[in-house]
Amino acid sequence: MKNIFAKGIIAGMLVFPIYSCEEAASILGNGDTASGLKSALSVGIDTAASRLHKKDGYLKDVAVKIGVPDEAATAFNAINSLSSTSAGKAVLSAVGSNINGSMEQTIDTLFNRAAEDAAPKSVGVFKDAITGMSINDAEGILFGADNAATEYLKTNTYTGLQSAFHPAITASLNTVNIAGVTATDAWKTFANYNNQLCDLINSTGGQAVMLGLQLADKSTYNKVCSIQPTTNDLSDYVTGKALDGLFTKVTDQEYQIRYNVNARVNDVLKRVFGRLDNK
Repeated sequence: MKNIFAKGIIAGMLVFPIYSCEEAASILGNGDTASGLKSALSVGIDTAASRLHKKDGYLKDVAVKIGVPDEAATAFNAINSLSSTSAGKAVLSAVGSNINGSMEQTIDTLFNRAAEDAAPKSVGVFKDAITGMSINDAEGILFGADNAATEYLKTNTYTGLQSAFHPAITASLNTVNIAGVTATDAWKTFANYNNQLCDLINSTGGQAVMLGLQLADKSTYNKVCSIQPTTNDLSDYVTGKALDGLFTKVTDQEYQIRYNVNARVNDVLKRVFGRLDNK
């Protein structure tokens, strides 16, 4: 009987290997660690969306503020120069342009107001991605860089998040307004005039006007020649920039959770991220 019992113990040891306490804690805690990372990201997006939703949440924060695209900045720079000379004004008159420096500021403000309006709608989109995310190396992320969890989320879900968040941004671009003008309306007005300038630059009839500008102001002439056609639809651009802003703020919150015990607002965060305190 004793021999049978001893053989049973030996067999059990072969089937169930003996781990050190440290190894066992790591194995048993991996799922808990993944839950903690997902909880941190969920808390992060709640905090980020709440802060960015406030008036000037995007507009007055240089880390996330959405500016006009580079091609638009180039065009506005040229248009401002054109407005300062008689030869330049002739170019603008040729396309019936009423664009001025204040339009850039209006578009800039509307882009950011739209992002602020849409921010709360991002929470469900983010949490769906977080819930469905499979974390392959939870321990590596926990003990990794200060933004390791956020970067993991971004790397694995960005394209899906952009597609899911796009309708909310588009709706905000079409509804948020200043004096009755939405971001979509203001951008289309700019894009139409911008593209008319491009047509003028390249047209036979416009060559005389451009020659006059070249003779009168070579610097402004060069700026005008740098203007490129642009699309009427900016929803993809604003969606991407708004999403980048959200990730920036989630990164900030992840840092807080890692280093500030008061930011660990639930038991799983305290249990999992508490392991970093003695790192």
